[in-house]
Order: sequence, then C-alpha cells, then structure tokens
Amino acid sequence: MFQTTRLCRGLALAFGGCLALCALGASAQEQQLGRVEVTGSSIKRVESETALPVTVITREQIERSGATNVEALLQRVTASAAMQSDTTQGAGYATSNANMRGLGANSTLVLLNGRRLANHPFGSIGGTVAVDLNSIPFAAIERIEVLRDGASAVYGTDAVGGVINFITRRDYTKGELSVRYGAPQQNIGGKESGVTLSYGMGDIASDGYNLLLTGNYQKNTRIRAVDQGYYNRGIQEIPGSDPPTSGRAFPGRLVDYNLSPGAYRDATFTDPTFAPCDPVNTVVVTAAAPTPSGAPLKRCRFIYSATLDNLPDQDKYDIFGRFTKKISNDMEFFAEASFAQNHNIGRVAPVPIDSTAGHLDPTTALYPSFAIPVTSKYFPAALLTSLGYTVPTTGMAEVSMRAVPVGNRINDNTNQQTRLQGGFKGTFSGWDYDTALTYARGTGDLKYFGYINEPKFIAALATGNINPFGPNDAAGDALLRTTLMEGPMRQSTSTTTVLDGKASRELMPMAGGNLAVAAGFDLRREQANDHPVNADYSAGLHIGGEGSVPETNASRNVIGVFGELSAPFAKGFEAGLAARFDRYSDFGSTFNPRASLRWQPDKTMLLRASAGTGFRAPSLWDVNSPPSMTNTANSLVDPACPIADDSRCESQFNERFASSPNLKPEKSQQFTLGLVFEPTPSISAAVDYWYIAKKDQISVITGDAILTDPALLAKFGSRIHRTPDGFISYIDTPIENLGDLKTSGIDIDVKTRWNLESLGRLTIGLAGTYVNTYKLQNYKDGPYTSYVGTAGDGGSVQPHPRWQHTLSFDLQQGPWGVTLENQFVKGWTEAASLVDANIGVATDYHVKDSSRWNISGMYNGVKNLTVRVGIRNLFDKEPPFTAVPSYGSHAAGYAASFVDPRKRFFYASLGYQFK
Repeated sequence: MFQTTRLCRGLALAFGGCLALCALGASAQEQQLGRVEVTGSSIKRVESETALPVTVITREQIERSGATNVEALLQRVTASAAMQSDTTQGAGYATSNANMRGLGANSTLVLLNGRRLANHPFGSIGGTVAVDLNSIPFAAIERIEVLRDGASAVYGTDAVGGVINFITRRDYTKGELSVRYGAPQQNIGGKESGVTLSYGMGDIASDGYNLLLTGNYQKNTRIRAVDQGYYNRGIQEIPGSDPPTSGRAFPGRLVDYNLSPGAYRDATFTDPTFAPCDPVNTVVVTAAAPTPSGAPLKRCRFIYSATLDNLPDQDKYDIFGRFTKKISNDMEFFAEASFAQNHNIGRVAPVPIDSTAGHLDPTTALYPSFAIPVTSKYFPAALLTSLGYTVPTTGMAEVSMRAVPVGNRINDNTNQQTRLQGGFKGTFSGWDYDTALTYARGTGDLKYFGYINEPKFIAALATGNINPFGPNDAAGDALLRTTLMEGPMRQSTSTTTVLDGKASRELMPMAGGNLAVAAGFDLRREQANDHPVNADYSAGLHIGGEGSVPETNASRNVIGVFGELSAPFAKGFEAGLAARFDRYSDFGSTFNPRASLRWQPDKTMLLRASAGTGFRAPSLWDVNSPPSMTNTANSLVDPACPIADDSRCESQFNERFASSPNLKPEKSQQFTLGLVFEPTPSISAAVDYWYIAKKDQISVITGDAILTDPALLAKFGSRIHRTPDGFISYIDTPIENLGDLKTSGIDIDVKTRWNLESLGRLTIGLAGTYVNTYKLQNYKDGPYTSYVGTAGDGGSVQPHPRWQHTLSFDLQQGPWGVTLENQFVKGWTEAASLVDANIGVATDYHVKDSSRWNISGMYNGVKNLTVRVGIRNLFDKEPPFTAVPSYGSHAAGYAASFVDPRKRFFYASLGYQFK
C-alpha cells in the first residue's frame, strides 16, 4: 500500500498543497505513481522530485482569494516584485504584465499549458513587449505554477526572471455556473460583477475522449480620483507640500506675463469672460517678484490628479475549449481554442496645452506657438493695464492652458487574444512525447476621445475666437470642437506561430533511481504589425498623447533545440543538466546551459541548488522601429533653465527614442540554493536563496534619470538638446546595451497544519520574499546604484520593496470554510529630487508599509450549491501615500502597481453544479 512520506507532505504544504504525489522509499508492493511534467523541466517525474523552486496556486486557493483576474492573483506571489499595469487606470493601452524579481515584463515568460501566447501588439522602442495577463482564460485555470528561477535552458528567451505557467483543467466532466458581485463600502463606484460557466463531458479512460468548455464575463465600474482624494494627502504627510500640479491649467495663463487672469477674480475684477481658479482642481501660486504695480504676480496651477480615474470602466470576457481524443492506448490527440477580450475606458486629465506640450519640429528643434491675437476679445488688456503692464496693440500672446471645456482625455482600448492549438502526445518505444502546432494572435484597437489636434488648434486659437481663460460663446465652442482628434488611432496585430516537440524517457537504473533524458525543439515565427490608422496621430500631433507612433512591421524566425538529463547517481542524490541553443534570424545565436542538484539525506529534509545562464532577445521594436518622440514619465525641473521661475523650467520634457539593429541580447547568470525541512508531519518550511546577474541590459537612459541624477546629468548632459533661447527641446534616449544588474534575495514558504478536532483543520501559511540587493549600472562600466528599498529612478526603474509577504489562516470544518489573509508590502524611500518635482518639497519621503487583511467564508452544505462571501481590506485601510505618481500608471498619491485603491470591499458568489 502506498504511504506518503513526511517530506512529501512537507513539499505539498510548502508548494501550496499541490505537490502531494510522492513515493520516496516505496517498497516493491507500493503503487506505481503517474509521472507528470513540472514547469521548468521537460522530463516527466513525480512532482516533488524537482530541484527547482516552484510556487503553486491551486484552484481552491484561487476561489478562496475572491480574485476576479490574474493580476490580483499574482499580487500574492511575492517573487513578483510589482505588477506593471495600466489596466488599473485604463490609461495607456490597458494591459497588465507580470514582473518577476523586478526585472520587468520583458524578462518574465508567461505560458498557457506550457506553451507561448502572443505578445500585446502595441510596442515601442525600449518599452514593454509582453503577454497581457488579461488574455488568460480565467475560468479555465486549474492551477498556476510559478518557477522562481531562470529557465532559458528549457524555454528560451524572456525566462530570465522566472516563468508563470497557467495550467487549465483536464479531464473535467462536470458542469458549473457561478455568479459573483462585489462593491466597496464607500458608494463611489469600483463595483465588480461577473458570471462563469464550466462544462465538461467524456472520460478519457472509459469514453476515449474529453471535452472542456469554459466562459467568463467580468464587468468593473470606474472610481474617480477626486472621490478618494489620495493625491491631497501630501499636505499632511510632507509639510510645505502641494498636491501634484501642472502649470498647464484652466483657466489659462499668459506665458509672457506668467500670470493667470482667473487668479485675480475677486470683488474688484468681475469680468465674466475670465473664470476664477477652480478651488477643486486648481491652486493659486504667487511668484516671488510682484507685478509692475506692486500687486502680487499670481497664476493657477492645475491639480491634474483630481480629474483622472483611479479605476476604469472595464468589460472583459474569455472563452476556452479543449478537446482530447484517445487514438490508441499510446496516443492522444488534443486541440485547444481560446479567445479573450478586454475593453477598457480610461480617463486621464484633460489635454495640457503649451509650447512644450506640442509637437517638436525636427527641422528647427523648436516647439510650436500657442497664441491668441492681442486684439481678441478674450485678451485681458484691462487687467494687465491695472497691474502696471504696457499692453501691446498688435501681435500675438503666448498662452498655456488645459482643455477642460472638452473634458477628459479618454483612451478606449479593446485588446483581444485568439489562440489555436492542435497536437499529439503519448508514448512510442519507451519515449513520452508531446508535439503541437500553436497559433496565437493578439490584436489591439485604440480609440481616442477628448484629444486635441495640434495644427488645427493652433489655427483656431489664432482666430481669437477661443477663450483660453474662461467660458466660450457658442461659436467658440463649435470652433474648439473642430480641433478634436477622436476616433480610431491604432489597430495592430502581433502573431506567434510555433511548432514544437519534445520527448523524454528513462534510460537505465542508477544507484538513486533511473537515469532520464529529454530532448526537444521549437520552430517559432514572431510577427508585429503595429499600425497607426490616423496620420496625425502617427506624427505625434495629438497634444498630450504618447508622442509620435511610427508604423512598425517586422518579423523574425527562431530555431531552438534543447536537451535535459536527470541522473540520480547515488541514493538521495539527483543531478540535472539542461541546455538550449537558439538561432534568431535577426541577431544571431545563443547557448544557455543549466545544472541542478537535489539531495535528500533523510525523510525530513531536502536540499536543492541550481545554476545556469539566460538571455533576453531585443524586441522587434527595439531593432526595427523608426525613431519616435514621447515625454518623460514625471514633471521634472530643468537644472540649467535660462530664466528662473519660468514655466518652461518644469515640464514633462520631450524624449527622442531610436532603435538599433546592432543590439546584443541581454545575458544573465542565475543561482539558487534551497532547503525544504519538515521536522514534524504538521510543519514544513522551505527557504531558497536566489541570485541573478544580467549584463548588456537592453534599455534606455531616460530623461527622468538624467535630470534627477547629478552623475548621469554630468555624463549624458550632451543628450539634452535646447532651443536657441536655452530651454529644453528634447532629450535623446536611444535604446542600447547598458551596464550590469545584480539582484539577490531569499524566498521563504512556511506552512503548518493542525487538526483541531471539533473545530476542524487549520492551515497557517507564510510566503515571503526578502530582497537583499538590487543594483545596476545606469550605463556601460558605470558605478552601481542601489535601488532596493527605494522608488527607483522615476523612469524605467520602479520601486523595489525590501520585503513582501502573504500570510494566511485557513480553517475547514465539514461544509464550512473560513480564510483570513494578510498581504504586506514594506515601504520604500522616494528621493528628494523626485518628491520636489511632484509636490514641491526637496526632501526624502519614506512611503509607509502596506498591510491589508482579507477574510472570506465558504459553505457547501446544500447539494450542488457553494456560497462564498468575503471582505477585502477588512480594516478599511487607505493605500499608503506616495509623492511620485507614475509607478506604471497615471494614479497619483498611491502606488497602483502594489495596492488596490479601494478601501473595504464586500463580495459574494454563488456556484451551482448542474452536472
């Protein structure tokens, strides 16, 4: 009779309860266990035997969490430093990307049933080109395996930080319908509703086939930032600070005079042509020097963060089907088809308008002029005269404003993923084989609303019939609306076609077991057709957009072959070797080996180690895309501004990106060393040390980094191009192979399980990650800069918390179940330069720790029914304040990539099993 050993139970606990199939030291009469493939290896084995650190999230854990999307699930995986997401705001392209070890989405490989998906089709030079997690068929997930180690020796590119493998249900023969609803305690939006359907039929063993169909629909509603006011908390957190503001405000400002007429609206200046500064969305700032009359020099600054959404309106659905047919006792045919769609409506602040927000003329390196004639009825001649200025009678007056009259900028994104696959698996002459042809296609459709067409607006403004300082008349409103750039902007596709095959078998007995070998290949073609459909959008003439968006059409072919060996050379020992060779049609070849060792000295302990190399290929955009223009992530201060206190001294400055066909792939070296220990049957602990070193990083030295780091400014100041009068024109940020990066830390996973008799069974688990180092060279052969425990550089380097953990208490008693969970993120320090650029105080700020408790309950005592209720953020905590707003989104006042903006949130679901 098969007996599970104590170590096997420990492994099952340490790996989330999934790795429970163990047969260590079994006698000849024990059952023969089925051998399966575990993420990170191509050799079929009993799951617990792996020498690699794998975290498993089971379907039961998914249901207990109350999560309704993949992003929320992966926020519980502490090896994932932070999500890289603009799904939360719906701004950008409404994508969500994994970020293992803080190395970025481009260094995290995402698989579905062990095979690749298509990347999101909107790319850019130096930008994220990765799988959108919204494309995963959520209802079909059986479990998620997260390999917390590099795996380029098995999977090829992108697997430097780790691998996340979404595994769907197999041999499912039931039917279930589930409905769910959730809402915050505050009635400010942010509601969730959805329905999931799963249906399976046919048993492979008895019927010779199995069919699985799943469908999932989810609807989320927006939360306006002004209803939460997180951006305003800096006033209490950092004395002397202001909310994040912009000089491009409404009512507008006269640039040459540096004053806003609306700032003077009072009992003595009541002209209705000029609107007063809005007390909700603006603040009034007084300059040090007065006007010629001695009156204060005042202007409005716009609280842009008050006008965006902290959560978007979102509709998403996915369908998935898998058919398996038993051809013979040694062969199965399988086919998969899936489709996922995510529709987001993201709202950000109305268009900012001034010369530095406009489209840079590449021939003159000058910005356009946004000006009204001084003869316009909207020119404040009387006010200027009263303030002591000599008012011109001819000419144009430069203005700075915000397009509040036409409303928010709206990014309407529809992203889709279609995936088809067919293949065979089975055994032949003692070999286990698996081969398939996969076609995956990602599409992106971007529509704009509320954006302004630059040349049309300049021409309309020059007529004098648009009021930059207050309400328009009917003719002015009609004229303003003719300047809008709205409708379809970008319709792009990304395809991945792969023919792959692998086979494994046991060769001969050794002292500790059987020698096993695996070999395989994959032939892959990647294609990108990033297609702007509006010519003015492509040229970057949309004020306040992402800059110029050139058409990028590129493709590459990849040939990969790999092999793997598992050698249990002595009792309790197993050595593993793996290697992969890849040849790319556009930059050459790369070879990556990996070695591993597993030692089990007794039934209570297992030690494991692995070492290998990895690589990341440059994206198709990095190598092929034409030059493009964008802007810095944050509003920054020009340290060499020619005129003090000029509004052009502080801005989101233009950046010019350029691809390079001479890029080399990133290379990495990885090492892990771990221990799994089970001193008693009810206690298990796993501790793994990890180290990753990358060289030849493919990235850019951002304008944010150059302007906030004195050392970078000294070395790369020549990349800052200036206009003839000395203001910043643009900053060159070419894609290049930069210096090295090193990061290391410790993962821990502790679980205890207790039988409390009449109270039920209690399981307590703690999974955490401590980051010991995260440092990099910002340029080739430069000094190392440490970013662990900091906000990063405000650009490409994001926050790296020192510690994150998920702590859970799960009590099960008959049909009842209760789970209490704590999600903790250690705070970090924001540098004074970043704080100053955003809220006006030059001081370091330490972001507070985030600690959130969630509770859920389950009851399935009624036949075929399962009821779940829960509360996220049980103690109604606000997310910690952050002075730096970007962090992968437009959110201000909190870090959207780490925490949900909603406070206490109630949810419930009802599941009915009809088959």
